[in-house]
Amino acid sequence: MEIEFVLRHSILVVRLKGELDHHWAGQMREAVDSELARLRICSLIFNLGGLTFMDSSGIGALLGRYRRVCAAGGRMVLCKVPPPVSKITEIAGLARLIPFFEDEAAALQHLLLGASPTRRS
Repeated sequence: MEIEFVLRHSILVVRLKGELDHHWAGQMREAVDSELARLRICSLIFNLGGLTFMDSSGIGALLGRYRRVCAAGGRMVLCKVPPPVSKITEIAGLARLIPFFEDEAAALQHLLLGASPTRRS
C-alpha cells in the first residue's frame, strides 16, 4: 500500500493506493496519526480513489481516525470511493457517520465552507 500526504489549506489530505487490509491498516493508522501530530492539524480528507480492496481492518482504521479527529475538534470526510471499496463502506454504515464526496475539491469545499454540492449519500 502507498500513502501520500498533501496539505491543503490546513487540511491533511491522505491519498491511499493499493489494499487497506489487516496487513496495512496498522501502518496507515500510525502514519496518519504521526502526520496529524507533526502538523498539528485536526481536519482530514481520505482520498480512497487508489484503493483496490479494503476489509474490516481498514474500516476500523478509518473509524479510529474519525474518532481521533472529532475528539480534537476537527472533521473528517472521504472522497473518490471506488466501487470495490464502496460495498464494504455501505455494509459498515460509514456514510451515516462520515460524509462522502465525489472528489477532493468537493470534500475540501465542504470542510472549508460547509458546502456540500456533490455529496454522495
